Amino acid sequence: MTENAKEKKLTPAQLKGIEALLTTGKVTEAARAAGVAPQTFYRWRRQPHFREALREAETQAVASLSSALAVLGNKAAGALSDALDADDVRLRVRAADIVLGRLLQLRELVELEERIERLEALAHGEATNETY
Repeated sequence: MTENAKEKKLTPAQLKGIEALLTTGKVTEAARAAGVAPQTFYRWRRQPHFREALREAETQAVASLSSALAVLGNKAAGALSDALDADDVRLRVRAADIVLGRLLQLRELVELEERIERLEALAHGEATNETY
């Protein structure tokens, strides 16, 4: 939980509830961890300062998960690399299929991102000389 959330005067129960909600994904579990009824937790979720604190906590959780996935991504790439060198032809073909499929997906995502950026620039009056 960030200092910003604490500055918003969240109670210890609310902080526990946010943590439990991010861990379990269930309001009933979050309410139990906070020591309140689920209706109270739902009421908290309607409060702007609580919603903001929850959003901040979610953002931090996603950033942490993203870092962990990046590490796993490196391990996965290493595993695919090892599989491409395997003696088993079926394993090599499967690994090659995975690599090529993901490369095509990545290319599509990059192209879409570039197109969106150009469209946003056009929408904001920052026209470029590029054609679509």
